[in-house]
Amino acid sequence: MKVIAVVVTFNRKDLLLECLRGLLNQTRKVDEVILVNNASTDGTEELLKANGILDEPLITYFHLDKNSGGAGGFEFGMKKAHESGADWIWTMDDDIEPDPKTLEVQLSYSDMSECINATKIFTENNEVQYWEQYYDPFTARLLDLKNTAFENGLDWCGVNVACFEGMLISRNIIDKIGFPDPDYFIYQDDTVYGIKASFFTNVIYVKNAVFRKKIYGYGNMNPFRTYYTLRNNFKVKRDISHMDQIGSGDRLANFIFLLSQLRVTVEGLKYEFSSNMLKSIVKGWRHGLQGK
Repeated sequence: MKVIAVVVTFNRKDLLLECLRGLLNQTRKVDEVILVNNASTDGTEELLKANGILDEPLITYFHLDKNSGGAGGFEFGMKKAHESGADWIWTMDDDIEPDPKTLEVQLSYSDMSECINATKIFTENNEVQYWEQYYDPFTARLLDLKNTAFENGLDWCGVNVACFEGMLISRNIIDKIGFPDPDYFIYQDDTVYGIKASFFTNVIYVKNAVFRKKIYGYGNMNPFRTYYTLRNNFKVKRDISHMDQIGSGDRLANFIFLLSQLRVTVEGLKYEFSSNMLKSIVKGWRHGLQGK
């Protein structure tokens, strides 16, 4: 069974070294690491060379000419891993580091799922990230169950979304649903990928497969995140709920969806009331409605 890890990085060279360190020290060794440098400008490649990373026999390195976002980076890397004959592909961002037994634990669930997601713990304060989530295609909303299953003593639970911060997915599922959609650029690309996977397998979230997440508060609604959240929420609605226009489909579902978009708008304005934020909000709504 061939397991290939896909790591996508952009301008986080020091955190990347920590991620790769954890990746190469697994109790169940990976067979290859596809490292995708998304056109970093912070000297990532020079640091990798200085630390001998590019001489590691397990690492296959690609430097992209332009930043294609997390979605484009994972599409590229997962295609390369698939071409390399991976039976399982293990995805991760550059700001997380797997515990030594993480891959071993995830693979122990391979008899019940072909899309296995891991727990993230923030290194800053040891806080466990809530990720027991369910996407409701009726309202196009992501419902957060706050890790209730784990609090009730379970070691795993079913979800219908995925996260590229530690997702382990089988070749069989990839052959059915294809590769990530680069048009998302960033945010919700992995959510949609998990929804698609849930049509063919029991997507699960595992308590004892742990990644250490190095950046805390990544969900702050800055203008960049607010724009992509608004725009991509519309795209998820189209891709999963198959509603080409806001006026189509169930009126109640559309009303609930628009309320959730207003909530994102308010959160953005509360985080930063500025002309830049207002422009991002208007642009996010416009591009979302236009399908642009």
